[in-house]
Amino acid sequence: MNGKCWLRFVPVALLATACLAQNNPDREPDRDGDGLSDFQELHKYRTDPDQKDSDGDGVPDGDWRERREYQYTVRTVVQVMRPVTPGFLNDDHQDVRVLDETAQWVELEVIHYPFTDVAKSIVADPEWRRATAAMTAWTAPGPTADWTPAMRDSLVAALLQDGIDVTKLDDKTLVERSARWLCAHAKYVDHFTTFITAFDERGQPFVPADLLPAVPVDAATLRTTWQRDISARGMFEHGERGSCTSSSIYLNGCLRALGVPTRIVLCIPLVDANDERERAMLERGITHRELRASVTAAIGGLKGSWTSHSFNEVFVGGRWRRLNYDRLGQDTRDAGMFGLMTHVATFSDWADARMPETIGRRQTLRRTDDPFEGPNPYSTIALRDEFGVHCRLVNPVPAPVAGRITAVHWGDGGECPDAVRTWFKDRRKFGLIARIEGPASFEETQRLLEETDLRVLLVADGKPTLGVGLDAGAWWWQGDHALVVVPFGAADQRDHVADATYRFVPRNQRKDSAWTVADGVLVRARGE
Repeated sequence: MNGKCWLRFVPVALLATACLAQNNPDREPDRDGDGLSDFQELHKYRTDPDQKDSDGDGVPDGDWRERREYQYTVRTVVQVMRPVTPGFLNDDHQDVRVLDETAQWVELEVIHYPFTDVAKSIVADPEWRRATAAMTAWTAPGPTADWTPAMRDSLVAALLQDGIDVTKLDDKTLVERSARWLCAHAKYVDHFTTFITAFDERGQPFVPADLLPAVPVDAATLRTTWQRDISARGMFEHGERGSCTSSSIYLNGCLRALGVPTRIVLCIPLVDANDERERAMLERGITHRELRASVTAAIGGLKGSWTSHSFNEVFVGGRWRRLNYDRLGQDTRDAGMFGLMTHVATFSDWADARMPETIGRRQTLRRTDDPFEGPNPYSTIALRDEFGVHCRLVNPVPAPVAGRITAVHWGDGGECPDAVRTWFKDRRKFGLIARIEGPASFEETQRLLEETDLRVLLVADGKPTLGVGLDAGAWWWQGDHALVVVPFGAADQRDHVADATYRFVPRNQRKDSAWTVADGVLVRARGE
């Protein structure tokens, strides 16, 4: 990256010490002196901010267990490959303490608070520039957050041209409008460099020698890719960004250029979807029915993959708030985000993560001879939920979910959206796409795919019956319906008869949830 103009490259460990006051709830108002901030007592713990001992049992609310008595919580013990930043993990959505650690991993006890109203409590500060003037550690450029004064001026001018005057907006409005603009400005292109790129003492990117064989391009192309994947300034200038990590780098640099304190957070799912033992913990350990259904459905769609998610935190209204792409107030409980997330690391600049030394090397070289063994660099050891003795959260029995199949098309046909045709092409898959109506949301669709029998028969008179099935890990929510992939195995691809007309017949072997098929839904087979 040429023309760098960052002020300093500070390791995250030093930032944790220097800036802890800006991340520590103990420095916030605590009028009853119980060690919990007034904000978190109101919005996270549900305890009384005017009473040091809300239930009068002689134990102050700040006690590690006592603070859970007015809430529903999920406790996990998880081993996570470094980098892990314990100083930043006690946030508005979870409490964390370190149980054990080695040079390779950290073992955390995590208390999740899924049912807070933190995400809905964001307030705007019209005097935010004065309030954040001293937070230079979170606005300075860095190796990847590499904004320059010239880039800032270009960004401010581009925003103003579209009616966004950064000099007149409060922090909440500025973040919401500028993040939306930035996401629209840079189109998504799948790159590969965020976990294999290291940075020298001058902030220059390079790929360690043992990872170079994993780079499928020459040096010149790699430099071009870096501009569109790990350089915030480059992504702004070229109008292109990569994965969630790349996008968080992009927003980290661009929002800092506007003066908004910003950083990057790394989250993982509640359990590793590839581990049958861990998936079984969800059924035994989560007794809140709606949460269990949501998390189980989300985890089911992650099988076979390396899964984590990077996004941002911004300092808005006097607090660090989550920003997921252009969504300010991202909640920890989200059917589209693993069901429930575990926050494991915070970085001022992505370069501070030093990923090629740990996760990047493990995943790229597929070195799984470690405590995690499987595709993911984390393992959940224990999981159990708890309704506190004073918790008033209800635990309703979810109504059965039903889905109606209203159309079926070939996955590479003109009736399908571009994203669907691209999915089939890139994966060299052969199969169908089914339109599903009935579920009212992304979350309900996930639950439907988790709870129903996904097996489908293709039946044609006088022809062999084909046994296929809907893929719970490959579908798109379209606002009022879902499109779900129905892949063909090699045998069914071979045995389907060209020009035969097949009926689409769900098996429906589960008791509660079921599929129906609209009249006239037929599949006209073709050769391939």
